Amino acid sequence: MSFFTRQPSLFRTILTSFLILILIFSCFNLLIFGLLKSHLRSEMIEQNRLTLQKVADRYQMQLNRVKEALYKEFTDKDVITFNNQVSLSKDTDTLNSRPVVQDIQGLTSDSELYLDTMFLLFRTTDLAVNKMGSGPAAALFTDYASAAYPLSYWQAQFDRRENFVLHAAASFGSPGKTLIPYSIKPALSDNMLIAMVDADRLRDAILRDHPGMQLTLLGADSSLLYRTSSDTGELPKQVQAGKIAQNDYLFVNGVYYLSYGIEDGMRVILAVSSPDLAAKLLRLDNLMMILLSVSILIALLAAISFSKRINKPVRELLKEKTEIQQTLQDQQSLLTNYHYITRLKNISHDAPDWPPISAEETFTVVLYELRFRSAAFVQTPVSHDQTSLLIGDQIKPLMEAHFPASHTFQMEHHQFLTVFPGGERERILATLETLKAALDRDLRFGLVTIAVSSAFEHSVQFGHAYRQVKDMAQQARLAEETQIVTDFRPHLTAYTLTLAQEKDLTTALMSGKEQDMLDIFLPWLEELARYEASIDMFNQLTQAVTAKAQKVLEHYKIQPDIAWQLKPLTLQLDECCTVAEYRQSFASYFTVVASIVREKKDTSDPVIDHVLSVVQERYADDLSLDTLADQLNLSTSYLSTYIKEKTGVNFMEHLHDRRVRNAQELLQNTDLNIQEIGVQVGYRNISSFNRMFKNRTGTSPGEYRRMHRTS
Repeated sequence: MSFFTRQPSLFRTILTSFLILILIFSCFNLLIFGLLKSHLRSEMIEQNRLTLQKVADRYQMQLNRVKEALYKEFTDKDVITFNNQVSLSKDTDTLNSRPVVQDIQGLTSDSELYLDTMFLLFRTTDLAVNKMGSGPAAALFTDYASAAYPLSYWQAQFDRRENFVLHAAASFGSPGKTLIPYSIKPALSDNMLIAMVDADRLRDAILRDHPGMQLTLLGADSSLLYRTSSDTGELPKQVQAGKIAQNDYLFVNGVYYLSYGIEDGMRVILAVSSPDLAAKLLRLDNLMMILLSVSILIALLAAISFSKRINKPVRELLKEKTEIQQTLQDQQSLLTNYHYITRLKNISHDAPDWPPISAEETFTVVLYELRFRSAAFVQTPVSHDQTSLLIGDQIKPLMEAHFPASHTFQMEHHQFLTVFPGGERERILATLETLKAALDRDLRFGLVTIAVSSAFEHSVQFGHAYRQVKDMAQQARLAEETQIVTDFRPHLTAYTLTLAQEKDLTTALMSGKEQDMLDIFLPWLEELARYEASIDMFNQLTQAVTAKAQKVLEHYKIQPDIAWQLKPLTLQLDECCTVAEYRQSFASYFTVVASIVREKKDTSDPVIDHVLSVVQERYADDLSLDTLADQLNLSTSYLSTYIKEKTGVNFMEHLHDRRVRNAQELLQNTDLNIQEIGVQVGYRNISSFNRMFKNRTGTSPGEYRRMHRTS
């Protein structure tokens, strides 16, 4: 079976995708390479054009120098004087040509003019002057004989109209020198001055940086004036005819021709053979193809490697997906527990309703709330987790045996819950009595309160059912047995101390005598017991007493490490299950509190006591350190330093701490708005109140109220 007829695998699919990407990027690179070659060709041509412009300007500048030298020499007084002598004298032997010869020698020796010699000719006299001296014209032209420029040619030039003429380059003398004649002959003049420019020296000087350039100088009539190289072939007719624009080029027979115009209608033509450009482009082609081939090879190897590396984890993911699906199927019971918990606690989720109970089916919820016994009252204590496990192992099998459609699960570490479909309340209560008998056989480690909800008719009421059984469980009596609560007792919901009770308790706590504390507290405890108060009411009494004790300790500025002695006893109070346990625990608690207070009072300072008492009682007034200093007959600075040394914080810190603590109580227990609370605790400015409150609690007053109201 071939590669293409097989069932496509993940590896082949990934590899094919990589190959398509490689092909796309290769085509893109080839396109870019083509554009790059075109751009490089244009850049090379433009570079040659700039070089041509620079070289042509230098030729133009040099010809202008020669032209200027011709004019100056022709109009020089020595030449004019000698010309007058020639006109007046018939005997050439008597003429004084020395000044003219010296002038010509000076010009030809100027290295910047590149002149080989100069000739001064006359129309009417067979006389000529050059750098060697004067004599018959034929004799002087012997050393500069040229087939292109015989003496008769120069004699014919006396009849021309142009003042300056640049003649075509030719070979002069033997061995021949390539010279470019440049002559001046005004219209009415009988003499003519010819400058012989050394073409080879001038070429070598101008093309010193570009020795291989092939230049052609054309006259205004497109006639050939000079070629820098004998290898330069004949110019094409369209090139010689001037059909190349200034910024364009002409490509003929593998040669690029560039043209640049200079003064007097002359043009300089640059011939660039295509092999030069082709060689550079060929090197570029080879380099780019090598790079492209290497890149494609690396990309192919990388594609195969990545395809294998991607294929392996994806296969493992698919395998893990199958395993996870199987695990989820095996753990369907745990997922069902989760659905129940989220619905009962009103936790929003996107999952549909769970299948065990339909939306319109009647159901009953039973809550089993565990009260763990403190280790102080158990001979062989076990952990709370072990206690929960032991009790849960008794609840679940019994409920599943009597009600197969029910579902029992653990909500919290101290709570179990059973959901019973249908409305068989009598059967449920009978089963719970059986469970009660089993649990009552061993009450050493914990007590269980069983709260039975009303019958509900829709699944959306699960949250309400859960809240109902939680509230009912808190109304259980403080009894050493398993209790089944089926009714809600609304009169057993809250317990608070009266103002008189708070005052008596504060006095007893501040006295430092544990017996006074017990004499105040125990009657309240016995009253709740006679009243058959709920567990929640006993908890509220405990919280009220411990909170008041904490305030007394704060009043005496008890250090946290000392107050920490009460932490184990506070936890023990939270786990009391009988009146006797409460009595014993509070006796220990009050003993520690009394010991701390007595120790603090023994080392108390009357000045500090007065200051703290004023702060405690008059915190809402406009207190200041100056007022207290006047009362104590002390200086303000001394009192401030004294308070700081004795208590560790300054006066304003004491005042702000007291105000913020009172504000916390008002935020939790009253409906006053925040500004009213700020004024009531002593802050006339709401901004100051917000700042001080957040500085000490970490939250604003509004956030603090919302957080505690929600909790």
